[in-house]
Amino acid sequence: MGTGVGCAAVVVLGLLLVTTGLVTGAVNVSTEGLIVTDTGYPGGSVTIIEVLKNKGDSSSGSEKVTYYLVNESEQNATPVQIGTADLTPISANGEYSSANTYLLPMNLADGVYTFVREVMGTDKKTSSGKTIRISDATRSSGKPADLVGLGVITPRQAAPGETIRLIAAVGNNGGADAGRFSVDFYLTNRSMKFSEPLLLGTWEIESIPSGGQATTTRSVTVPTTTPPGEYGILMDVDPAGVVYDSSPSNNDWYREGVISITGPTIAMSPFPSSMMVNTTSSVIVVPNNTSNQTALSRD
Repeated sequence: MGTGVGCAAVVVLGLLLVTTGLVTGAVNVSTEGLIVTDTGYPGGSVTIIEVLKNKGDSSSGSEKVTYYLVNESEQNATPVQIGTADLTPISANGEYSSANTYLLPMNLADGVYTFVREVMGTDKKTSSGKTIRISDATRSSGKPADLVGLGVITPRQAAPGETIRLIAAVGNNGGADAGRFSVDFYLTNRSMKFSEPLLLGTWEIESIPSGGQATTTRSVTVPTTTPPGEYGILMDVDPAGVVYDSSPSNNDWYREGVISITGPTIAMSPFPSSMMVNTTSSVIVVPNNTSNQTALSRD
C-alpha cells in the first residue's frame, strides 16, 4: 500500500511540473499578436496575421493552426473552417509569424462571427476575442477606394532606444485601386497630458488594388526620450489625404495599452527622428471568382 501511495504522489508531482512548464522539454506556444480583417462578404477575402512565441524550454514540432468562424446569432452554431496555416518548428523562446489571406465560403450567411483558432493536437477551439462582420453590403462597389487600417503587432515591452519589430496591415475595401500613399506609426500615452504622439516611422505603400491588402514587417527604434509608461499604437493611414477615399473616417487604427516602455530615458534632443531598417512589405491580391492569390513584394 505504501508503494502505491508513493507512486501516486510521484505521478501527481510530475503532472504539476509539466503543467507549470518546469519539466525539461516542455513546449509552451502562445499567441503574441493577432490581426484579423474585421469585415468581409461571402466569396471575399480575409487576412490573418499572427505572431506565435514558444515560451517553453524545448523546440516545438511542425504544427498546424486551423481557423474557424462561429456565427454569434446562432446557438450551438457549427464552426465554419476558413483556412489553415502550417507552422514550422519554433525554437525555445523563439517566435514565428505568418500572414495569410483566405477566401470566405460563398454560402456564408450574413452576421457577426467570432474568430476562433485550433492548434493541431489540442482538439480545442479557442476564441481569439475578435469578431468579423460578414455582409454582402460590404462588397466593393463603385469607383472610390476605401482604405482601412487592419492592425499593428508589436512586442509587449521595450526600452527607450531599443529596436523592435513591427507588423502591420492595411486593406482597401473600396471599388477602385488606391495609388501611392504613406502610413505613419506613433506611440501615444493619453495619461500624460504633456506628451505628444511619438513618431516610430513611416511606411510607403506603392498601391493596393480593390479588395486587396498590404502587409509589412519592419524594425523601428523607440525614441530615446520616451518616458516609461503604458503606450498605445496609432497607425495613421494616408495622413496627407492623397487617395480619393470614400470613407476616410475609418482609415486609422488605434489601440491603447499595446506596449509597455520601461527603463531610463536617454537625455537627447526632444523627439529625435526615428530610423526604419530591415523593412519588407507585400501587397496581397485576391482575384475575383478564383482561389488563386498573387503576392507582390518590395523590400
